[in-house]
Amino acid sequence: MGTLSFRRQAAYTILLFSLLLLLLLLLVPRAGHDSDMSFWVAWGKDIFYQGLGNVCKTPSNSYNPLYHYILWFFGWVLGDVDKFIYYRHWLKAFTLVFDFAGAFWAASLVRERDRRFGLVLLLLLNIGYLYDTLVWIQVDAIYTFFAFGAVVLAVRQRAVPSMLLFVLSLAAKPQSMIFLPPLLLLWVPLWWQRPRQLVVALVAGAALMTLILAPFIWGGEENYLPRIMEINLGAANFFPYLSMNAFNIWHILVPTPDPLTAPDSQLFAGITYRAWGLLMFFVASALALLPLLLLTVRNLRQQRISPFVAAAYSPDDFAQVLLSIGLIPLLFAFFNTQMHERYWHAAVLFLAAYGFLRSDYVLYIIVSVAYFLNLESVLRYLELRKYSVLVFEPRFVASLFALAIVVGLVKLYRLTAWRKEWHLISQPVREEIVPDLSAGYQPV
Repeated sequence: MGTLSFRRQAAYTILLFSLLLLLLLLLVPRAGHDSDMSFWVAWGKDIFYQGLGNVCKTPSNSYNPLYHYILWFFGWVLGDVDKFIYYRHWLKAFTLVFDFAGAFWAASLVRERDRRFGLVLLLLLNIGYLYDTLVWIQVDAIYTFFAFGAVVLAVRQRAVPSMLLFVLSLAAKPQSMIFLPPLLLLWVPLWWQRPRQLVVALVAGAALMTLILAPFIWGGEENYLPRIMEINLGAANFFPYLSMNAFNIWHILVPTPDPLTAPDSQLFAGITYRAWGLLMFFVASALALLPLLLLTVRNLRQQRISPFVAAAYSPDDFAQVLLSIGLIPLLFAFFNTQMHERYWHAAVLFLAAYGFLRSDYVLYIIVSVAYFLNLESVLRYLELRKYSVLVFEPRFVASLFALAIVVGLVKLYRLTAWRKEWHLISQPVREEIVPDLSAGYQPV
């Protein structure tokens, strides 16, 4: 198949988005988790009657500010509360934009332009990727897109835009914090080479966050910044149970009593389950981020030797970064307590992008299948006759996620060029190390 021109790709994109949105709005007109939809309606009504700046005073409000802008805009366009309630399922259209944007950005990382449109379809026709937005009508695609963009821009040496996208990700969901450690590993070489970028990035990030928070600080009846901080600081202990429907390690280790009702404050060997979960997550994350740490040390070492050479990432390095960071949301949802079934979402986009670069789709398939099974087992939108079959059993789905983690770590450590990294890191500072372009070491 010949390469599609930019104009034709843009036309196909608009056509595909319009058709898919129309079909899904028609075919799935009354989807959504009842509890979540009741929140959207309640917050939308509060915004309509009391203004955007006062929505945080609602006791049930546990979301960061960014999505409230969408609720405000939706209400403003409709101009009527009754219409907001009736057309509430159309809120999925806003989040679907981020699903599309993430799919096209991931596909754009592939150099072969003739492959890109097919790869976009590989994501957009994946029910495991779209279920959260189109059936559950949740908003995880928003923070996922911004976190993914922050990583891509950091690899491409654009520290300030990367910081801005990370701020937007944080403004959407507090779960975005799990991406801060790997992003710091990507940002440090950029800041080391150009310290001024650190100041500019921090100032720009603070300015953007202030702009987002402004209506809630100065536009309401009172300053709701303490309330927003309380929401974020309390997010880690809002549901003190072993699991909030994420089929993870706790469904394997503690199947009885039900992890959905068992408190995570119980002790094992003198330590609470919650603390055990955090410990396992930190250890597993260290394993997942070790190759990324080596890349960071290599780039810092290179800059000490050649101060005017920018940190460079080869295509293999880029794939390694995506795989390393793509494992983090898997580890986060698999080991920690209090995890919801939707917290796997970000892994799908990162692992898809890794698969596109390496033509290796094993992890993407396993995680997509497991994620769909977890969501459908909880929501049961398809209304299948039996959900007691093996594929919907929590321990089976948890085993799929465990398999994905093991396979992902094996692939990550095989992809890491240990000898090459150690050689570059261990060279004396006085020597000049020039990347071997003939070996494919080219900046992405």
